[in-house]
Amino acid sequence: MNNIIKKLGDLYDNMLFGIKQCYHASKKYFMMKCLILISTTFMPLLTIWIWKEILNEVVSKNISEKRIIVLLSVYLCLKLLVYLCAKIALYTNSRYSDELKFYFGDIMIEKISYMKLSFYDSAKIHDKVEHAKNSLRAMNETTWLVFDVISKLINIVATLIIVCAYKWWIGLLTVIVLIPYMVYNNKYMDKRLRMNKEQSRENRKKDYFYSTFFDNNIQFEIKLNDIGGYFIRNYTDIWNNLYKINKREDVRNSIISASFQILNISSEFMVLITSALDVLAKRIYIGDLTYNINMVARLRDQSSALMTDINRMIANNTLLGDLRDFIAIKSEVEDSGTKLPSNNPRIEFRNVSFRYPDCEQYVLKNCSFTIEPHEKIGLIGLNGAGKSTIIKLLFRFYDPEEGEVLLDGVNLKEYNVYAVRKVFGVLFQDYVTYCLPLREIIALSDFDERFSDEKLKKAADISGLTEVIKDWEQGFDSVLGRYYADNGKDFSGGQWQLVGLTRAYFKESEYMILDEPSAALDPISEDRIFEQLYRLSEGKSSVTISHRLSNTTLADKILVIGDGHIIEQGSHLDLLKQNGLYAHLFKLQAERYQ
Repeated sequence: MNNIIKKLGDLYDNMLFGIKQCYHASKKYFMMKCLILISTTFMPLLTIWIWKEILNEVVSKNISEKRIIVLLSVYLCLKLLVYLCAKIALYTNSRYSDELKFYFGDIMIEKISYMKLSFYDSAKIHDKVEHAKNSLRAMNETTWLVFDVISKLINIVATLIIVCAYKWWIGLLTVIVLIPYMVYNNKYMDKRLRMNKEQSRENRKKDYFYSTFFDNNIQFEIKLNDIGGYFIRNYTDIWNNLYKINKREDVRNSIISASFQILNISSEFMVLITSALDVLAKRIYIGDLTYNINMVARLRDQSSALMTDINRMIANNTLLGDLRDFIAIKSEVEDSGTKLPSNNPRIEFRNVSFRYPDCEQYVLKNCSFTIEPHEKIGLIGLNGAGKSTIIKLLFRFYDPEEGEVLLDGVNLKEYNVYAVRKVFGVLFQDYVTYCLPLREIIALSDFDERFSDEKLKKAADISGLTEVIKDWEQGFDSVLGRYYADNGKDFSGGQWQLVGLTRAYFKESEYMILDEPSAALDPISEDRIFEQLYRLSEGKSSVTISHRLSNTTLADKILVIGDGHIIEQGSHLDLLKQNGLYAHLFKLQAERYQ
């Protein structure tokens, strides 16, 4: 009993949630839909009654032409009104659906924008996102299902009274034969919902293989290695498997539903036979026969639709629960401090241990080091040693599992996280390509200054991007990428890295962090970049991560990371004297140039 009460409580809460959200999405169209729903509740009943009166008047002995004209006029006006309401409803539904998608889409992307990066590390969270997307339809449906249920109840009660006034047992029979279908339909919808959830991961996998054929970078490798068949097979295998499962269930449902429909129309056969006998016995008119058949058919249709609506409400209840759960996910990033950092802070990692979500292996373990203000730091280590992870912890994309990160001796968590990120000009090794005007891509690091051509040119001159775009007719207004622009500019990996470097310089920060800034550059561009980096950063701080150790020889201090912590530190000459990992790696690379 307690379980039933809990389910009813959840159903009520979720329906109320759906109605409130739909109302806030667009108050105007919400009210229009309500008015249309009320109108369409009563007009069909009135139309059927008037048609009955018209038929009876036509076949009566004392025909009143005036009454027939009045009835026909009212009937035609009602039919026109029903038609107009249907057209208005079609328009309203279309506009309202768009506004609802925008309203809730805006809520979802705003919610996700404040999530920590760990949000993207969990497949379970991705499932929640997919369920939340699917729940948009459920939210829209639930609101109107509530009103629709009320409308149908009114229709059923009115129609049942009319049918029972003619033959009470026909009304009772019509309702009883619908009960088995209601029970089956409820179980089927529950099963279908469960199947959709179970298939969500496979559907996402299928969509991934499909999307690879529209990704230029992936297609380059697919064509190079002639492995398109592999991706096609994966896509078609998953599609065929899901198709077979769903087809089998749909065929089974169609056969069972058809059987129930045959049972349900038995009441119409009964009223047809009974009314026909009464017409022959002159107890009723032909209009009454049509009226009775229409009313029984309407009672059956409305009762069946009511049961379907109730089952859909129950099914949507689960989806709305998923939607509410997603909205209830708390954003840890918003749990930010208030302290503002200095422009050139002292950075300290104190016994920091960290591993990525759902991973057993630690990337960092008891990692400790300090970076003094105005120092030029080189961060060295093998692949996977944790170099980029250190930067992500510094920006608070993640928080340490143990230990703490300090700025000027204060725990990073006490600082405003967005103010901390504004301190640094940064270029990540995994540079992002955008399909936007060049000026906007560069100015992402300081977006309010995107219309400052002087500042854009200065950053482009430093990075060397000016040489690439000097002959462009539209200059900084040129669009990069061709996702939506026919005349978009195509860039190589090295050129995109120059754009990322330009963005880092554009910020004019006191502190530069460069993660493999020259990985895709030619030797000449690389040499120029590092010469400028050290020349332009006098009095500033910088952290440079690079596998090419020649790029870090001028650093004030080099940190060598291994086994999750700093194993060596010192200047280039100091580390060569220590004859440790750094000396081994440097000599190994130097030998290749001899």
